[in-house]
Amino acid sequence: MGTYAFLAETLNTKYGVDQEAIKPETALRELGLDSLSVVELLFDAEDEFGIEVPEERAVFHTLGEAAAILDELVLAKEP
Repeated sequence: MGTYAFLAETLNTKYGVDQEAIKPETALRELGLDSLSVVELLFDAEDEFGIEVPEERAVFHTLGEAAAILDELVLAKEP
């Protein structure tokens, strides 16, 4: 499962976000996530993909931006 798909599925199942509202350009706050929820979402992604998101990289506004950062970190981890 890719990072975007993981984030979308997690938003739907864990946070109850409607599938129709989940789009790459949607701001996470528009999906009802507060800063604590965003941190929890990042922890879930770190666990799922075996990566660590440095604090300075954890700055994003949209779901697409979050997935792009996660994609970069996953690619950097692969041999």
